[in-house]
Amino acid sequence: MDKKKALKIVGESGFELENLPKKLKKDKEIVLTAVKNFGSALEYADDSLKKDKEIVLTAVKQDGNALEYAEDKFKKDKQIVLEAVKNRGEAFQHANNILKKDKKFVLDIVKQNGTALEYADDSLKKDKEIVLIAVKQDGTALEHSDDSFKKNKEIVLIAVEQNLDALKYADKTFKKNINISFINFEKLKKDMDNDGDFLHWDTDEKVSITRTGSSDETEYRVSVESNQDEETSEYDVYGEFGSTIDEIESSVECFIENGGDILSFQNGGYLNDKKILKELK
Repeated sequence: MDKKKALKIVGESGFELENLPKKLKKDKEIVLTAVKNFGSALEYADDSLKKDKEIVLTAVKQDGNALEYAEDKFKKDKQIVLEAVKNRGEAFQHANNILKKDKKFVLDIVKQNGTALEYADDSLKKDKEIVLIAVKQDGTALEHSDDSFKKNKEIVLIAVEQNLDALKYADKTFKKNINISFINFEKLKKDMDNDGDFLHWDTDEKVSITRTGSSDETEYRVSVESNQDEETSEYDVYGEFGSTIDEIESSVECFIENGGDILSFQNGGYLNDKKILKELK
């Protein structure tokens, strides 16, 4: 294969670098074209080009996780790591441990992507300044903070205001007063009426609510079920209900009584966000 053809191939699909002859993986122009298109193609570049800063920087800007395949010196390079994390928070896992313990640098990191807190040194997950910045950037970073912050009203409220999904990571004391009165049953019924394949799992996929029938039917059966048998594909049925709004409310009560998480109703927008925030305050 000649260089012109190789450039065309990787220009259209960077991951095709893997299938090129070894000598072409040593060609900087070809590799640069590939990583512009598909950052993680860096994995298939010749080792000599994994030491090239221009190529590595281009790769991590396209896909932060390409940092995994860079020469080790770049995993300590603050510019490279910061660019990788800007693209993907999880890219921080590939950084050198020295940077994961560097408070000043971690502050810069979580300003760019709060979820990168997951890969910071444990000592920094206990640092209020860092956690505060992380949850302001992405509320779900609360998941990766020290447990003490999951009980801290100031931190939890900031996290939840940024992203209501963060509430699932807060201490259970913040959730105790959230009940089915926070659910918009009119919207839930409307969505069930319009979707014959309606299926709602709790956040851990332990319990489900499903309906039978065709789309746009207003009379159907609702089941609450769990524990699928691998051989028969049958579920344990905890209860069956009708399609009136009162019956759907009863199905939700059954869902929660059997281990379903009320916070899973955030998926689909069935929980009243304003009411939850007011309750937390």
